[in-house]
Amino acid sequence: MAYPTVLYGPDSEVFNTYSKVSPAPSAAIAGGPIKFRHRHALGKQLVLEDGRKFRFAASGSGTLVVGNVLSAGVATASQQSLAPQTAVVVGDRSLIITTGAASAINVFAEGYLIPTITTANVTGHCYRIAGHALMTSGTDTVHLAPGNAALEALSTGTSKIDLIDNPYFRVVQLPATTAASMIVGVAVSGPTTLLACWIQTRGVAAVLGITATIAGTRAVAPSSTAGAVGPETASAGTSDIESDIGRSMHAHAATQGQPTFLTLDG
Repeated sequence: MAYPTVLYGPDSEVFNTYSKVSPAPSAAIAGGPIKFRHRHALGKQLVLEDGRKFRFAASGSGTLVVGNVLSAGVATASQQSLAPQTAVVVGDRSLIITTGAASAINVFAEGYLIPTITTANVTGHCYRIAGHALMTSGTDTVHLAPGNAALEALSTGTSKIDLIDNPYFRVVQLPATTAASMIVGVAVSGPTTLLACWIQTRGVAAVLGITATIAGTRAVAPSSTAGAVGPETASAGTSDIESDIGRSMHAHAATQGQPTFLTLDG
């Protein structure tokens, strides 16, 4: 079966924002479909005629600012290194785990369940989550998406599991100095909390800049101002925590929209 993971559309589509699905999807069930909460699947790609690329995302806390560099939301630390409540056998599609905190219905839908320690101490599998009921910081069940099933056994004594949000869920402005998660794109609209939108990942873009750019060089972030891009730092200690988001197209003054060719998507 093929899924339309890439859309092709007009320039005007990238400025649209969308409310959450109403009524909200019910809790997932064993063997059921993914509980999508928005108009499109998070991470779906939109390609324009000139090759610019965008990803479908949902805003996090606060309103996004056009031109700002965005990062994925901060991972929920209390939902990492969780122990299976019941041993998992190969082929299981619903995993009963001991959760670390209360979480809303389907908050991890479209996200991922990753075993970090297995019975054979072999890791590397990543399972897509269909959804779950309200988590109560105790014994909870997470249902895997169609096409996903446990590929290794997990024990209650040694195995550990992380629940990871979809990186395009609850995207936020990139912090000023140290990123709390991966950079996912640049805002082209200003949706409020949990509204869905398109964020740009490739091609010519106007990105907030705080330092005069150098034509043809790498554009990096963080850059000492939240949501902004700047030229690569010569100091190795600083450049080690900078992420390359594209190339500066020509020299431009600071604190303006910097013409940048984004390369976050291939």
